[in-house]
Amino acid sequence: MIRVTTRTLNPLLTACALLMIGTASYAADDQPAASPGPTGPGTRVTIYPILVKAPIFGASIDLPSLPGGGGEGAALSGSTDLSLNTAYMGGALIEANRWFAEGFGVWAALSATRVAPGITVKSDAYFLSARGGVRLAGGLFATGGVRRVRIDLDTTLELPVSHRTIEGTAQRGVWDPLIGVDYRHTMGSWTLDGNVQGGGFGVGTDVDVSAEVHARWRVVKHVELRAGYSLFYFKMTVAEVRIGSFQRTLTARQSLHGPEVGLGIVF
Repeated sequence: MIRVTTRTLNPLLTACALLMIGTASYAADDQPAASPGPTGPGTRVTIYPILVKAPIFGASIDLPSLPGGGGEGAALSGSTDLSLNTAYMGGALIEANRWFAEGFGVWAALSATRVAPGITVKSDAYFLSARGGVRLAGGLFATGGVRRVRIDLDTTLELPVSHRTIEGTAQRGVWDPLIGVDYRHTMGSWTLDGNVQGGGFGVGTDVDVSAEVHARWRVVKHVELRAGYSLFYFKMTVAEVRIGSFQRTLTARQSLHGPEVGLGIVF
């Protein structure tokens, strides 16, 4: 069940309103002009002061059993329902004829619950990514980069035997290597971009997979609107987490997917 609350929607609506006001302001001072796309000559830089995401968040937690079994020592696992949250992102993109480079940062306060069996997951998540790409042929690019994943995790689990609840917290930050492919196509003032990236490989997270498709519309010479959809899934194992009265290894799987909208300033 997807939960939509005033708390999650108000920031999104406010950001969209600011986006429209900013666009109108630039349109009043600037006239549309043809400009080279990423496949044309020269280099262009686009700054995204804000991109708003509305990710649907879900998580699952696995805890191994401890010797003796039963009670808190038993193996536990649980998955949340899906919950609508809000995330904020900003970054920069540099494009040339045969290459591109970009960096983005994302902050998301995520939470999801399930009544039976009882599980609650709250996660303050910070993602910082940087990647670059080289043109292979046409609009197809090979890409490589890194992603910083920082998770502050709070979990509450219901014990299957006693029906008591136990709580656990974990904080971990890792760097994930990334490889992927990117496809970009420009048609006049429109650019369509789709990419798939994979990483982690046990160096940082166990698994790190993301995909995104978005369209960019150059409204006027220095203003661009961006809208799309993104998916991100990762699996992370954290050792020696205190769950109840025991130290355990916690394995968390989290997924985020949803629409994004934002404003770009083009130089």
